Amino acid sequence: AIELFTPFIDDRRWFLVRNIVYILGRIGKDQSFPYIQKTLNHEEPRVRREAIQALGLIGGSRATGLLVKSLNDNDVRIRCLAAINLGKGGKKTGLIPLLEVVQSKDFYKREPTEIKAFFGAVGMVGSNEAVPVLQQLLERKSWFGRGKTDEIRIGAAGALATIGTPDAKAILEEGKNSKDETIRDACLQALKGSSRG
Repeated sequence: AIELFTPFIDDRRWFLVRNIVYILGRIGKDQSFPYIQKTLNHEEPRVRREAIQALGLIGGSRATGLLVKSLNDNDVRIRCLAAINLGKGGKKTGLIPLLEVVQSKDFYKREPTEIKAFFGAVGMVGSNEAVPVLQQLLERKSWFGRGKTDEIRIGAAGALATIGTPDAKAILEEGKNSKDETIRDACLQALKGSSRG
């Protein structure tokens, strides 16, 4: 059935290409990959977003590799969607690139929604391997504006709560008694959120 759709992958009408990618993602066969991969470079962000969704549905190591590349897309929504799909995949291979991004020098300059999406994705992977990095980000001294420090700390604490292992919970419990108010607040907020979930 894939051959019926693939001639339209180069069509000038972006909405048609997006719909084809949607179908290819739902078919979920390995033969879809070259066509979905091609659309990751489409000029229309809505086509690229659909390609990310399709990769998330198909899964596997090839999809992970393409999602990792999309973490550098020039559209913030696509970067967020790629991160979330990597997190949903729950694979440690997706965790390493996510951790590289959240530790990068310029990560704190990103929009709050993107910071939240990346930390959410790290938490979704659910790996204890992320705990030391998250602890470091939670406790890092502020060398940028307070608002940005808060966002990073809230994101790191939230990811620890989502991971929910004894190690992650211990860091949050310790953090709620911190002398630093922003660390205390971030840990309390994360613990409150995890007790509701």
